[in-house]
Amino acid sequence: MEKNAGAPANSRFYRALARGWFALNGRKIRMLRAGDLNSEGPVLFAVSHRADYRYATVLATALDRPAVCLLPRRASGGLMARFFARRLGAIFYEGERPIPEATLREAVDVLASGSGLVVFADQSGSGLTTPGASASTAAELVSRVEAHLGRRVTVYPVHLFVPESRSQSREILAYVDAEAVRPECGPKAAPKDPGTPAFSTALESRFRENAFQIRPADMGYFLSDLEMVLRAGLQEDWATRPDWKQDAEGFVLSRLVTHSLQQINYSDPGRLVGLRQSLEDYRRLHRECALRELEVKGGDSVLGSGWGRIALSFETILGFPVALYGLLNHLLILLALFLAGSFRRDNPRVPSAEWIVRSAVAIGFYALQIFAVAHWWGRAAAGYYAPTLPFSGLYLWRYVGLVRPQARLLFISNTIPRLTRKIHRLRHQVLDELDQMLEDGQSSVNSNQ
Repeated sequence: MEKNAGAPANSRFYRALARGWFALNGRKIRMLRAGDLNSEGPVLFAVSHRADYRYATVLATALDRPAVCLLPRRASGGLMARFFARRLGAIFYEGERPIPEATLREAVDVLASGSGLVVFADQSGSGLTTPGASASTAAELVSRVEAHLGRRVTVYPVHLFVPESRSQSREILAYVDAEAVRPECGPKAAPKDPGTPAFSTALESRFRENAFQIRPADMGYFLSDLEMVLRAGLQEDWATRPDWKQDAEGFVLSRLVTHSLQQINYSDPGRLVGLRQSLEDYRRLHRECALRELEVKGGDSVLGSGWGRIALSFETILGFPVALYGLLNHLLILLALFLAGSFRRDNPRVPSAEWIVRSAVAIGFYALQIFAVAHWWGRAAAGYYAPTLPFSGLYLWRYVGLVRPQARLLFISNTIPRLTRKIHRLRHQVLDELDQMLEDGQSSVNSNQ
């Protein structure tokens, strides 16, 4: 253990430095309270989160009263992080249980000096907590400290929400809950017997009431979406095996996975919200890809066959100059018809009369354009130019009315493979995050045994 009796005298300077560092990184810390924290006597903050020097820095910076964090050495980060945490008054010790006697005496000195003591639920700093063990460290410490001090220690449960880096929110939330009530003696009495097991159970129940956790109804939808992603991953993997006959249709999450995710929901909800955001992105991309495939393959689209796709690609590219030539030839005609109100929806002329007007305007402009070409470039050029006018106009009509919508579908179909690859990458990312969470939980279980 590293000696550090109480918070250093210059801890205010380092707290201000920590606030500046969070502000420089675009992080804002908001402290929420369930009631008045001006309790007399020693105060212990029991945090329903795994131990980490970053979270210790958040609490040491955000709490109104001076607070010293109790941290295992493995959660202290590198040398610079350990140095900075010591300047904030952190107490480091080897992560064994029970807590060493020397560490306990230093915690007693901190509480006797009037500073608050911050204890994390998972003192191993490895991730998840085993059922019932997340509050045992705080309950054990309270029991032993009260035995040394001869006084009652006020315990406040604290919940943290630290959003993932990819999340839209950059705000770190810390919620100090109401005082934890002792089952045997009530909130005000000083017990002769601290009743560690009962108090640990009560504190564990308060941890499960994390203000930032995903609600049970939403948690059910989240687990269903996770099952869908896992089924898709299994189906894709099994499809590559030629003789594999097993189907992933009836696949469901195991009790171990479900329980581990529920543990994360109240011990580290920010991490679970990050996974949920990845799932939402996956569902959105999957839905978008399905709609694009339906639009491309549905109806009488020529994109259903390979030859139709090739023919449409060639016509879209090679026919564009011809359509542009037809547009230049008919630009004056379209302008005249537009000014005459021929394209208005409330056109009072009957359709037959309208077509006569359009034909007359087109023939008149054809004659003027042919006369202009003959005047400037001669009769031979006008003879070649005259037949191209109606043919370019007809092809422009075809290109705008038929090829252009199909070209849009062709463009959409070309984006489907890229979108599919993006969906695969996002699915693998979700599965990797899930595996990492479960591995952290298993390592935490092993370290607590």
